[in-house]
Amino acid sequence: MKVLVTIPHYFNPVGSGAYGSTGGALTQRVQAFSECVRSLVRNFGASQAFLMRLDSKIAGKGHLSKVNQKGVRSLDIMVCTSGAAHLLDQLSISNARMRQVSVEGDPMRLGFGAHQVLKSFLGQYDYYCYMEDDLAIEDGLLFEKLRWFSSQFGDEAVLFPHRFECALRSPLQKLYIDGRVREDFSARWQDITEQQYLAAEVMGTGVQFERWPNPHSGCFFLNAAQMQRWSESSFFGDGDVSFAGPLESAATLGAVKAFRVYKPSLEHANFFEIRHCHNRYLGGALRSV
Repeated sequence: MKVLVTIPHYFNPVGSGAYGSTGGALTQRVQAFSECVRSLVRNFGASQAFLMRLDSKIAGKGHLSKVNQKGVRSLDIMVCTSGAAHLLDQLSISNARMRQVSVEGDPMRLGFGAHQVLKSFLGQYDYYCYMEDDLAIEDGLLFEKLRWFSSQFGDEAVLFPHRFECALRSPLQKLYIDGRVREDFSARWQDITEQQYLAAEVMGTGVQFERWPNPHSGCFFLNAAQMQRWSESSFFGDGDVSFAGPLESAATLGAVKAFRVYKPSLEHANFFEIRHCHNRYLGGALRSV
């Protein structure tokens, strides 16, 4: 399985502060961006091994075996930036792990440039992915779950993850942050009553998926057929920013227009999830529980 991930990345320390990328704390942004890239390399990169045994004759040497060879076999990460407003030079990660792609124009619309990067590689990958720079994948079976979901429900349905935040020193240690909003919030683009629920058995357990009024996850993961379908639509590349704003629209609106978007129901929220590394809610906007 070959996977392409695009990450729009921008940081302006004297911005409005409306987003983490526009006035957020430098150290926190570096940590979040670093964890975003590390999570991809850690879970889907080739540098993984199983320690079979230590070599007692040679200090620090061990006998290793390759692992996780049935999933992602090739991972390419492309970070889309605008001018010098980025933190790539502050990451403690080798540049060999990713490729920087410079995108011209309004930096708040970097995500739309990332769409064009994805389209330029049509036919070369099995999955085409978009992630905001403060998200981290902690599920090594994420792409297997996506493949299973498509095999069950077809390519017209797309599975989005629930975003969550962690704060181990907080009374509430895990918080899912994209809750239900007014149903008219996204009604102009989706009718969530159309095939509202899907269900299937997974390892002996029934799991339900549902269409949410708030489909935003800050990311999307499309298989090759889905990426082809979206790229051929009349609205691909239209730059529509009407879904809350340009950042949210780039991450969400194209998929919502092209597909039926689902998330796991609350009973199995952790079936498909992604960590939001910049805690804007747990310990931030939400200070007590």
